[in-house]
Amino acid sequence: MNANSLLLWMSARRHGSWQQFRGAVEELQLGEGDELEGESDDAADLFSLPPHQTLRFNLQRLGHAEFFAGAGDGADWRVTPPSLAVTQHASGWLGIVVGARSLTLLQRIRSAAGDANIETLLVPGYPDQILISANDKSTLFALANRAGLLSQSDAPAALLACLPTVDDPCVRYPTQLPLGAAWKIDRFSPDDLAWHSATREDAAAVSDGLFRFALRHQNHMLLCRRGEPFRVPGQVGKYIVLRHRRQVLQYDREIRSLALPPSCRPPFLVERALILCSGSPPSYERGPRGRVLRYQQIPQDIALTAAALLRQELR
Repeated sequence: MNANSLLLWMSARRHGSWQQFRGAVEELQLGEGDELEGESDDAADLFSLPPHQTLRFNLQRLGHAEFFAGAGDGADWRVTPPSLAVTQHASGWLGIVVGARSLTLLQRIRSAAGDANIETLLVPGYPDQILISANDKSTLFALANRAGLLSQSDAPAALLACLPTVDDPCVRYPTQLPLGAAWKIDRFSPDDLAWHSATREDAAAVSDGLFRFALRHQNHMLLCRRGEPFRVPGQVGKYIVLRHRRQVLQYDREIRSLALPPSCRPPFLVERALILCSGSPPSYERGPRGRVLRYQQIPQDIALTAAALLRQELR
């Protein structure tokens, strides 16, 4: 079985609890004997997560579903309505099928294709990516209408335009440092982009630092500034402490690719916008300075916008 079966199941249910999602992954035997590519937005090592977590992050970064922590109505995840994310390429227009799907919907898409070209991209650990290319975007919008898909023009730019910068106060929340000696505490280093052992006293005294407090199944990411701790998403916190200290984005204008260290993976919605430029998840490559995460077919304006949101400069 593969991730296509999981997305079909989610599409039929539309929403559900985290326990139901985990149960479906186990029942479908996803990840058994396979190497699922993907990591959380703060995984230290590649391929280090259990299958249900890897699949959750992969579905979320592609926009097929949204996951929520502690939703009051018991809906810990919701599948995205069937949609076509449209973006312009150097040689035409590309539509990416996102969200809920059924066998009937897939048949309708192929029947409505007309002059458009449909390609199915097989990526381990992800549902098949369905890419539709055409010479003009009106062809894609007409196909979406015939097939019953919602459509979004210039999807990567539209998504990035809705996002705050990583250092916007709205993305961090005041909190307290966890108490007790049992916590494992690490601090993220902008110098080597790795986590190093730290103490509660370090977190209380530092002028600007990102700390990880871990205890059993609890994992807190705290941005600590002059004794004031704030809860932040892990990748957001990394880019906050990287600002003014280290530039990690590398853009190749000739091949239109954006590369960065795997430990500095962008926050989910920024990464989703980058993936929507090509429909393909990033690849891991061996570079002169170690491994890099490379996103393909990224227009320069999208790369510049993403860099501005991350408070980075393109190199």
